[in-house]
Amino acid sequence: MKEILGPKLITISIKKFIRIYSLAVTIILTLLICTAHVSYDIRDVEAIPSQTINSTFISEKIQEGNLLINKSKYEDAVKLYDQVLKIDPGSVEALNGKGLAFNKLGRYEDAITWFDNALKIDPTSAQVLNNKGISLANLDRFEEAITLFDKAIKIDPNFVDALYNKGGALAELGKYDEAAMWTNKALEIDKTRQNASNSKSLLLPND
Repeated sequence: MKEILGPKLITISIKKFIRIYSLAVTIILTLLICTAHVSYDIRDVEAIPSQTINSTFISEKIQEGNLLINKSKYEDAVKLYDQVLKIDPGSVEALNGKGLAFNKLGRYEDAITWFDNALKIDPTSAQVLNNKGISLANLDRFEEAITLFDKAIKIDPNFVDALYNKGGALAELGKYDEAAMWTNKALEIDKTRQNASNSKSLLLPND
């Protein structure tokens, strides 16, 4: 009996060992595969917040820059727009904002340069076209300014600022009847616009 039981016990132990070994290998392989998938997922998750942070940062800085312009803190606004442009050189909002700040500082040529940079990216931006027109008008380049106001109006026929600015540029050229017509168009769209309403006296020729 002992001689028979001995070999049987040894045989059973080997089978168990093989089963345990196979199970262990299977578990290890499964863990490796799961770990690989987890690492891949983690990398994906880490990439999303990074993009979100940049987008949020850019949006906040542009808003801060716009507020600084409204507060007449133009140099500080330029610095904020520069921070945005380091991250996103193609930000039309930042390029336009920087142009606005330079225009307010009386640096009209610099303003035009930044408006041109914005228009290279988005040539159909009525707002940028209008703003560049303002800078040209400030340099007494009224004919060129009117061309840009016309482009802005073609894109957005109800763009009150462009309509009003065209009227102002025409008045500077002594074309008072045309100026009044464009100012009235602005008034028809926005009857509450005080600047357009008060401008009628400015558009009349001096005797």
